[in-house]
Amino acid sequence: MDIENCAVTDDALSLLEEEIKALASKSKDFPASFISNKELFRKAVECFMKSGINVEGIFRSLKTQGVTKSDISESLRYIKKEAKESASRIPSATMKVRIKDHIQNAPVADDATLPVGYKFTANCGISVGLYDGPDSNVSSYPLFITCIKHNKLTNIEYVTLAWIADGAHRSVTVERKIIAKKSQIVDLASYGLPITSTNADNIIDYLFAYENTNAHCIDKVEATHKLGWTPNMEGFLWGHQFFLGQNPDPTSGKKPVIEFWGRDQGDEQIADGFRSGGSYDTWISLVNDVFEFPDVIFLLYASLTSPLLPIFGVKNFSLELSNQSSSGKTTAMLLGASCWGVPELHASSFVNTWNATPVWIGRAASILNGLPLYLDDTKLAKAQDRRGRDGDLVTNTIYLIASGRDKARGTLQGTERTEPFRTILFSTGESPSLDLSNDGGSRGRLIDFWGNPFLKTDKDSKVIVDRINRTTQENYGHAGPRVVQFILDHRDQWPLWKEAYQEANDLLTQTESMSPIEMRLGEYFAAIATAIVIIHAALPELRRDKPVKELLASVWSRARKEAREADIGQRALQLVREFIINRNDKIYTAEMASQGVLWKEGDFIGIKEVDESGNLISVGLTTDVLKELLKRNDFKLLETVRSWSSKGWLLRNGSSDGYQRQVCIPGTSEKSIMGKKNLYCLTKEALLSEE
Repeated sequence: MDIENCAVTDDALSLLEEEIKALASKSKDFPASFISNKELFRKAVECFMKSGINVEGIFRSLKTQGVTKSDISESLRYIKKEAKESASRIPSATMKVRIKDHIQNAPVADDATLPVGYKFTANCGISVGLYDGPDSNVSSYPLFITCIKHNKLTNIEYVTLAWIADGAHRSVTVERKIIAKKSQIVDLASYGLPITSTNADNIIDYLFAYENTNAHCIDKVEATHKLGWTPNMEGFLWGHQFFLGQNPDPTSGKKPVIEFWGRDQGDEQIADGFRSGGSYDTWISLVNDVFEFPDVIFLLYASLTSPLLPIFGVKNFSLELSNQSSSGKTTAMLLGASCWGVPELHASSFVNTWNATPVWIGRAASILNGLPLYLDDTKLAKAQDRRGRDGDLVTNTIYLIASGRDKARGTLQGTERTEPFRTILFSTGESPSLDLSNDGGSRGRLIDFWGNPFLKTDKDSKVIVDRINRTTQENYGHAGPRVVQFILDHRDQWPLWKEAYQEANDLLTQTESMSPIEMRLGEYFAAIATAIVIIHAALPELRRDKPVKELLASVWSRARKEAREADIGQRALQLVREFIINRNDKIYTAEMASQGVLWKEGDFIGIKEVDESGNLISVGLTTDVLKELLKRNDFKLLETVRSWSSKGWLLRNGSSDGYQRQVCIPGTSEKSIMGKKNLYCLTKEALLSEE
């Protein structure tokens, strides 16, 4: 057959169609009759090699003449087999086309070739077969697979498609399944890929053949959708840069390289913010000048503690600066952020505001594994709640961070993968987040510093604030990577660091007078205290003339004070004290009973108990009164009375109901039996306490 020098014509196809249909109308065993008709079979093979789509269309139309689907498929299978064998006998059909011989700047390896049977068109598009024609077009642009990524956490593979359009290089990375299904690959037209439903099948076949042909020279990359520590902590991803220790596994043959691959564009934006700019010397000079401000330097130390959390075995926590507007809170927070990357509140940074949805916060936290999370200005959280209750979002976020796992969600097929994370949340607000809610559980998960981080607001503090803002806008992202590299280079010391943390934790928390909340905060302070030594070793340029002990003593005492004042039981007790003082005339007493005033449910809020000498024993409040008072002020009854009981502030007896005590009502004696009432009885010591 002179296949190379002839082209199929409409007349040839029409004649073939007539003969095929004539044969189908006469024969019951169509495949056998067709194969035995050697001349007709030869014509069909020739036409198929020139225009396979048209030949397939002719055969599939035979269904209207009663030819079964299986007979049609069998006939086409014989045609394709013969066409393949015929093509293999033609030199040009098996000749490999080296891509860079045609496109010198193609983003492929030097030895990459087109799959057998494919060729470049005159304008460097891709076509299939020996002849040009509408049915042979694959792509109007040169199209290649340049990289295959494997996500180590999910085992999902991604492919990078690259093409050249109007002289410009373009690319897109998608899940492998996208290029295997027609209904999905056509969506890539949105990225500029020259694909329609007409050529989608051809492109899918071409890409499959291209990967098989060039498997030896397509880049293979291990990827992850999490920043920070990689699985098994063998390395650390700071944005798009991978860090590895000085002594990798000698049996591996080469250093492992892992790339970050975000699940969506928002993940990539966060990763893009972790980068460096300007000068490390300029940045360190600035930091050395702010050591006189304990809160500011403590936030910087805490930021650099983030990658050490899993090494110490410390849970996630939150740290907040709260004070009135324009006191430098955001500046102090952004100085800590500048350790890691761009410290600005815009899309190209990893710093954001509280004007974010709970889903965004959860997803942003879930990609962090040893890197900090920054959210500025808690008052903006109101924008995410139609009721304007910013406290709900803030409190829920504090719990989320402490839990170390994103919210569990369901899918149509089952449950969505929940992502664990390791991070420290840094936040600012005009009022402490502890004041936004009376939920007791959040208090042991947040270190709060109330006050001006720069000690005062005047022209002198404005000078340093302006300098920090100006300097960190141009100089950032140097300290964090240095600390990470130091940690990786001293992997053999990790067990010693953990022991040092445990000793610091014991030193800070083994005090009898400490509340459970203070003890938990002590765990966080111990982590930062232990990290400070490591940070100075990694950053020897940091000032060492400021005693770390003095710094820690200053911030630790203030944090303990905030924790005590934020104690759910103490706050509720203060509320009840004021309530009793203001409604003292509604406290029923024995004196009232002696004056003929009778106890009546609803007229009084409680009963005052005294001993035989008239000394106060307790004040008991009715369930309805206490429950309403606490509810109105966003306290939970059970949580509050449980806290009071643990502190010894409630009187209870054997016949009590829960945390209540059965109290005799003065003036209700009948037949020597006094009426009794179950009340929540606060002790004299609790009511008169000055704490």
